[in-house]
Amino acid sequence: MNLDTNVKTEYFCDDERKAIIVYRYHSKECLFCLSKEKTIYFKRFYICKSCIQSLPALQVFLARVERERVEEVKRTLPKKKKTTSRRKEALDRLHKAMKENPEASQKELAKILGFSEAWVSRLLRNE
Repeated sequence: MNLDTNVKTEYFCDDERKAIIVYRYHSKECLFCLSKEKTIYFKRFYICKSCIQSLPALQVFLARVERERVEEVKRTLPKKKKTTSRRKEALDRLHKAMKENPEASQKELAKILGFSEAWVSRLLRNE
């Protein structure tokens, strides 16, 4: 099996085929250079960054993975709402009312300003 005595192995039993399967145990070390630093899991193996840079096909794969990760992060970030003049005016009035009535609840602020409680809550959340 081309394994020396220091190689860690995993053993699996396949009852259907009535066989014992022996795999080399792959820890988080590079498949090619056995480095344990900056490894990436790729198709059941760990490969370090320096080995990836020496293999063009893996560089393409790594670039695609990085693009997908960035796009996923962009999708999960909340979209910034454009502040309309109505919202800005309402926020200004709300801040002024909060300064004049520091102990007022949202319900009382809504009554003072003539807004709904939901609108006051939304303004406070999305400042």
